[in-house]
Amino acid sequence: MSSNTKIGYLTTFYNLDSAYSLASVCLGHLTMLVKNGYKVVLFVHDNFTDDSLVPNGVEIRKIVPRFLLVDYSSNQEVAPQLEEQADKVYRVLKENTQDIDIMFAADLIFQGWFLPYCIAVHKLARESKIKWFHWTHSVPSGRPAGLKYPHILRYTLPENSKLVYLKNHDLIDIAEAYGTFPKDVRIVYNPLDPRLFWNLHPLVKSLLDKYPILESDFVQVYPLSTPRMVSGKGLHTVIDIFGKLKGLNKKVCLIICNAHANDKREKQLIAETLSYASTLGLSQREIVFTSLEETPKYELGVPRDVVSQLFLLSNLFIFPSISENCSLILLEAMLSKCLLVLNESVGSMREFGKENALYFKFGSNKETIDYDNRDNFMEEVAKIIISEFNTNKALKASLDIRRNFNNQIIFERQILPLLHEI
Repeated sequence: MSSNTKIGYLTTFYNLDSAYSLASVCLGHLTMLVKNGYKVVLFVHDNFTDDSLVPNGVEIRKIVPRFLLVDYSSNQEVAPQLEEQADKVYRVLKENTQDIDIMFAADLIFQGWFLPYCIAVHKLARESKIKWFHWTHSVPSGRPAGLKYPHILRYTLPENSKLVYLKNHDLIDIAEAYGTFPKDVRIVYNPLDPRLFWNLHPLVKSLLDKYPILESDFVQVYPLSTPRMVSGKGLHTVIDIFGKLKGLNKKVCLIICNAHANDKREKQLIAETLSYASTLGLSQREIVFTSLEETPKYELGVPRDVVSQLFLLSNLFIFPSISENCSLILLEAMLSKCLLVLNESVGSMREFGKENALYFKFGSNKETIDYDNRDNFMEEVAKIIISEFNTNKALKASLDIRRNFNNQIIFERQILPLLHEI
């Protein structure tokens, strides 16, 4: 695909109200297209007000005409001004789409409200070089009998066009509703990217771009103070288990939100910890210290909203700390629905984790554990974690969305093939 390809996104938006699900889908598409280097033009009404919400790099053209719309049903008598409205849309679009190679249009064909735009799109599609992709968010109904102009246009695929539907189920029905064949229907799921859904902190967005967080099977965030991270918080034990998870063919990412890391002693401890992790096969993409991001900005710690957002992205919390009272990070992990792996050697952990966690003896300031084979023990812990995860439908569903419905994956698997059709 040429870097000069320009993609239009035709809407009747006057804002990007988050209550309107189609606006969220549009934002996802615009974001992924710009991120992957495409020139994008968003076509909206002339009274559009949410310029600040449109991703940087997207050109906004406020040219789409506005009318008092009528929800036309099949073969309903049309208003006298319909053709005049359609002609106005056609002339404005023809003038302002001369540089567009591909046009995405959402729900402008099928819905009765948009019949003036439907007529205009059909006419423009016959005359222009534009390759059209028509998103259809409505469940198809049967094709009515005896359709006449202009209603038949709502059930007819314009020239030089493909339909885009949201699921494979009903694919034949949607093709038949438009009087075409399955070969003219493309499937694109709605994206749900954490960066948009949760309005993430810039640091969290940066971490998602740099590290394999979205695609990992197991993600843990571990907030701690750097001087005590090994001696008190058992970080090596967490790393041991993550190494075993990776050895069992799982993708992993451990994010250590470490505070108090501005002294050279702490920096040396971080370097030694990364070196230890590398002996277990874990790279610096899989073991992340937030203090090393944008140094020295986060050496003293990260904002609380960064921690809470990373917890939302996590699904595992291994907590081998040797001493705890009422651990705030344990409560945060529980609130964030992480699979809990707690230290049975610290009695207070069961007080809070109750029967809702896995417990293993990792040792404490009151109990020393002598393992017959520490390496085998850590591997068994990893196997039990995997087994427990595989029976938890909620965690598996969350992983599926995080991994397979983020913007980049939807772009690579479903949007990019559309663009290559040209």
